[in-house]
Amino acid sequence: MKKIAMNTCFSFLVCSLIFMPSASAIGTIFSRPLWGSQTYDKMWIKTVDATTVTDGQIATTQVHQVFKNEMNTTVEAVWLFPLPENAVVVELLYEFNGKWYKGAIKERAEARQEYEERIRWYLDPALLEYMGDNLYRLSIAPINANSDVQTKITYVEMLPYEFGTVDYSFKLNAVQMSPKPLLRVSFSGTFSANSPYTFFDSPTHGGTTAMSITQNSDRQYTVFFGDENFMPDKDLKIIFENERQDVEMNVIRYTPTEDDSIGSDSFYAIWISPPDSLEDDRVIPKKVVFTADVSSSMEGTRIQQLKAALHEFLKYLRSDDMFNIITFGTRTALFKPDLIAATPDNLEDARAFVTEIGPLGLTNIDDALQKALQQSFSDHYANMIVFITDGYPTLGETFVPAIVENVKKANTKNVRIFSFGVGDDVSKPLLVQMAIENGGYAEFIQDDDDIARIIGNHFKRISKPVLTNLDIKFEGLVTSDRFPRPLADLFWGSQVMQMGIYQNSGTFPVYLTASVGDRVVSYESFQEFSNAPGGHRFVPRLWAKAKIDYLLNEIAIYGELKELIDQVIALSLKFQILTPYTSFYADPNDTDVNEKREILPKEFVLHQNYPNPFNPTTTIRFEIPEPGWIAIKIYDFRGAVVRTLLNEHKDAGIHSIDWDARDDAGLKVATGVYLYQIEFTNAHGDRMVLTKKMSVVK
Repeated sequence: MKKIAMNTCFSFLVCSLIFMPSASAIGTIFSRPLWGSQTYDKMWIKTVDATTVTDGQIATTQVHQVFKNEMNTTVEAVWLFPLPENAVVVELLYEFNGKWYKGAIKERAEARQEYEERIRWYLDPALLEYMGDNLYRLSIAPINANSDVQTKITYVEMLPYEFGTVDYSFKLNAVQMSPKPLLRVSFSGTFSANSPYTFFDSPTHGGTTAMSITQNSDRQYTVFFGDENFMPDKDLKIIFENERQDVEMNVIRYTPTEDDSIGSDSFYAIWISPPDSLEDDRVIPKKVVFTADVSSSMEGTRIQQLKAALHEFLKYLRSDDMFNIITFGTRTALFKPDLIAATPDNLEDARAFVTEIGPLGLTNIDDALQKALQQSFSDHYANMIVFITDGYPTLGETFVPAIVENVKKANTKNVRIFSFGVGDDVSKPLLVQMAIENGGYAEFIQDDDDIARIIGNHFKRISKPVLTNLDIKFEGLVTSDRFPRPLADLFWGSQVMQMGIYQNSGTFPVYLTASVGDRVVSYESFQEFSNAPGGHRFVPRLWAKAKIDYLLNEIAIYGELKELIDQVIALSLKFQILTPYTSFYADPNDTDVNEKREILPKEFVLHQNYPNPFNPTTTIRFEIPEPGWIAIKIYDFRGAVVRTLLNEHKDAGIHSIDWDARDDAGLKVATGVYLYQIEFTNAHGDRMVLTKKMSVVK
């Protein structure tokens, strides 16, 4: 994923937000005087009002915030908003001059250029950019002295499920985010489900006078939290459990209405949950190989946490399981030549092996994976590799697509691979693609996370395989474009989800076939797939997000191929989902503002071309305060004219023109530094000339 280029001041701002203890926070605005060079400072958060409606595990949340510019001058501002993992932004509303305007998705370069142009016109545009790790940025300018600015953001998320419990978290923590307490904080939510709740509570705010939890029925709760003159210091969490007796299938769908602009396809989402409890005779025995990076970069706390994680792994092995441990640095070391039974004696020997592990050497990932896949996996077990590393391949095969292909060829026993990356300097494309293509998942652990706890929870989750080799069939229903690919195994305490498109309508039997050891089992559920407009409106976005994630993984592995990027941008624009290649953009100038302000430039200005350096095209912008004759020419560094871009009369205003790096003969120019010069002559014959440099790269 590409990083966004930022100036030094703003880079410091983002880093300070990410690494301060309150990184899990409500939206925050940092501001400074317009056109100033000072560092950004925090703007007072006056009020936060949030509402959520939760249907089962699907939550739609809207956050309305009011900020106050307490400076006696106009300011430019940057608004940052961290969202829950896997949340999808569906709407941005932005207040300007007493009116609300709705943002739309545009390609990033286009949105950035428009923002830079509109700032000069004081039309107060807003730009929301995806910044990675579900942190979003909104640039706003200008905010008038001693005035308010408001934002509303709506997002949808599939709430995380683990070990029977569903967790809703509203990122309320505002410590260090606002220079003084908030006048008001409120949160209201309606939680509904198809099956009865067996547990519902708030572990963070339940039992306080500011929190009210009301049970309306066995299938619905309402929640309200509110306080005044308040400085939140923790996120608001709500956890609940629902009654499940057996493997459960839930289906939701949506067919576009006339007001939608996403075509005529109907969309579905189905998720599969295990029962609340599981008898031992329903658990599939497993063969599992823990493959761990012990290269020199694991020195210190990481190696100690790795050892703790391995000891946790050994705790969750059952008597009918088989296991092995492989460590790798420059060379690969095996606890045993092949998988062995999880007997008390073997487990004791394994603990002694773990105790003696030490960090040393380079990172030979390919060799370690090949040796792990050479173990004697078999069809009557749930076969797994748990792979953990904190870096990139530095020895042996280091080309990521080649390693992924080698794993695919060597995996002849349908082994599920679960990959864990530790720290920021890790090959995410390798770990993600390797897991996806081999039926597992990838998880990334930050340096300040507890490796042992996270991997311990993983082993707790996979300690009881329920179903393997899952396949969902819709008898009579025509479906296409299903994601994710392939379906993961179903473990006790986890869920499996699939989204897709369907063509026809009616009530159809949905069959889930899977393996339990050497047996094939099937579950049947009749579900309605209507073609009547309506349903759960966020389902198409969930599907589009899943397909975009799939394409981004392909880009991470194979590079930024135009075909893949074009698909991501097309889906982003159609379904209004932020991606690394698009931005939210809200501009009152493009809406039904009654009185458009015509503010003309006050002086003759030539802007720096954008992008710069560039290939193949760049844009030159200029401002003229009155009508006149404009000539724009490109010169090489010897002073020779390369291209005459413009030679005509122009009205007063802001103008732009593109250069495609070709000369007057239509030939591509060489890589290097060029000068672009603009000559302006007004009606009185006054002549002015401005010149700037640009760079052409290949």
